[in-house]
Amino acid sequence: MTFSLIAATVVGAADAQPRLLDRLREIRAARSGKTGAAGAVSQTIRVGALDRSYLLLDAHRGAAPVPLVIVLHGGGGSPDTMIPRWADKARAAGLVIAAPKGIGRSDRVGTWNASGCCGEAVAKGVDDVAFVRAVIDDVSRKAAIDPRRIYITGFSNGGMLTHRVAIALGDRIAAAAVVSGAMFGNESAARTPVPMLVIHGEQDAVVGFTGGMSRTGFVARAQTIPFKPVRYAVDFWRGANGCTGAPVVTQQKGYTTERSSGCRDDAEVVFYDLPQGGHDWPGSTGGRAWFVRFGGGGTAGGDSGPAPIDATDVIWSFFQAHTR
Repeated sequence: MTFSLIAATVVGAADAQPRLLDRLREIRAARSGKTGAAGAVSQTIRVGALDRSYLLLDAHRGAAPVPLVIVLHGGGGSPDTMIPRWADKARAAGLVIAAPKGIGRSDRVGTWNASGCCGEAVAKGVDDVAFVRAVIDDVSRKAAIDPRRIYITGFSNGGMLTHRVAIALGDRIAAAAVVSGAMFGNESAARTPVPMLVIHGEQDAVVGFTGGMSRTGFVARAQTIPFKPVRYAVDFWRGANGCTGAPVVTQQKGYTTERSSGCRDDAEVVFYDLPQGGHDWPGSTGGRAWFVRFGGGGTAGGDSGPAPIDATDVIWSFFQAHTR
């Protein structure tokens, strides 16, 4: 069907025309090759003085509003490293996925300004929290998003930014999840309680479980502040969410879960501790791509065997339990 015929079918539906124009742009982008992994379509928005981009995978069905999941790649990665981890889940659950792209030396290498890390985004003082806010606004105009079910997750440097976004945009974020990320100790107080899930491997050689400067040289050079231990981040969110109940600890094969309850607004804090876990997205065949790309070899610390959990499954289950 030509673009003119598509437009003609809705010429009498004024309220549908803005979304039609967006869809036509997406079709043009797809035909011009501006697509990412799993058929996600590239979008460009202006944030301050910069043109920023993200991949949009809209798998929703029907007219009812659906959840939006924002997925942040690791330092040195790109949206194409995150979309494959979520594409099957998006299509099964009818989700909208937005994968923003960081700032880097090339189109395929992006970093995020999480204050203490990493690289070019920090050096340039890029406001990545404002970028994520703009992505939420842009996607909300283009898709039927439920504003009470907006979620964010990130890996490594993307997890560091996830902490910052949850702190600053807690009035819009229904829940957040961090995989192999860290905090730095200079964070502001959270604006409002946000349910938080933290997943981290004890053998992580890139973002160390016990904090400090990275044991991986090129990452340490991208830091401006030492990482705080993973326990610091868990306790930060326990305090921010007003959790008063003693954490319930459950031992499973290959991992331990710690669930904090008695939190304000049911904003629980859940921590997955993987004793043999390295710097990866558990359950993903591409989990170590970021590390390998920069010469890190076959592993980023930890056992190279099957992961005891699938991070995407765990995170989506956590998100499903929380609505703002």
